[in-house]
Amino acid sequence: MVDTFKAWITIVLLIFALIIYPALRTAERTEDQARLTAQAAAREFVDRVRAKGYIDVRDYSTLMKGLDSSGLVLQANFEHSKKLLIPVYDDANDPSTFKNTFSVDYQGYFTKDILEKLFPPGSSARDDHPSRRYKMNVGDLFVTRIESKGTTLASSIRSFLFRTSHVPIVFQYGGMVRNEAP
Repeated sequence: MVDTFKAWITIVLLIFALIIYPALRTAERTEDQARLTAQAAAREFVDRVRAKGYIDVRDYSTLMKGLDSSGLVLQANFEHSKKLLIPVYDDANDPSTFKNTFSVDYQGYFTKDILEKLFPPGSSARDDHPSRRYKMNVGDLFVTRIESKGTTLASSIRSFLFRTSHVPIVFQYGGMVRNEAP
């Protein structure tokens, strides 16, 4: 009876050592490569947008192609924080009370706002037409957040082995806009 139990334990350990663990490692490497591909596409997009000062349809299409080439199901979310300089007054109704200082505030624009500018409803303008550009100014902040919507093989194996829940792949990249939109 004890020998049979040892044999079953040995078989289970061999299956784990020869099949499941190598499959997990291979799936993790594939997931890492896909994540690196998506991160490279997002960094290239954000750096180009920050350098040019605007987003156009070609930039967006290039980002989507880069994310699709990763093999993962990914969603890109954008956030543009427009920098506003607001003069400070003792009395807002009296311009002579200006205190020679400004407060800095940011107004947020998000994915929906940006995509509505890039793809206006009913527009027949070409992709490279200037009216289909989302323009930004120097000092504005622009951030792209990439989030996975699907489940990878590696996360499925991990959740099976370790009884954990699916953890989505999430990363963000962004910074200050360096140039004005023409």
